[in-house]
Amino acid sequence: MFRPATASLLLLILGTTTARSLAGQSQAPAKVAVCSLLTKQEVRTLLPWKQILDMEPEEEAIGTTGSSCNYPSVMIQVLPTTSGIIEVARKRGGLETLSGIGLEAYFYHNPNGYAEIYVKAAKHVVTVQANVQDNLATVKPGAINLAKALVGKLR
Repeated sequence: MFRPATASLLLLILGTTTARSLAGQSQAPAKVAVCSLLTKQEVRTLLPWKQILDMEPEEEAIGTTGSSCNYPSVMIQVLPTTSGIIEVARKRGGLETLSGIGLEAYFYHNPNGYAEIYVKAAKHVVTVQANVQDNLATVKPGAINLAKALVGKLR
């Protein structure tokens, strides 16, 4: 569901992760199977989708140490902290600092129709991209709570 909207983001992450891995800057944590962190129902409760769109989540590798899980209303990524995704987001600008999630966390209202959350945890960065569907006020809290739940599973 999110592939066209996030193809360039995934390529950027893959390139950054691969370059840092090749440079030997740090040891990456073990790869996390993102779709196994929460059940489909737990995700759907926080960021619901229409029954007609219901499908099993799809897990995809991002480089050798990251992965993503795609649902009809949200895409989740877990990457090593060396991925550089938060630095890329900072350079883009428009981030709102969030408190109470991981070591650092940010919210970004993507004008392309997504609520984006970036969270740095101990060994991982979690990203959540939720489809806003013209209703940021209801999607933002669900995306934040989903990020909190995911970070809690990574401890």
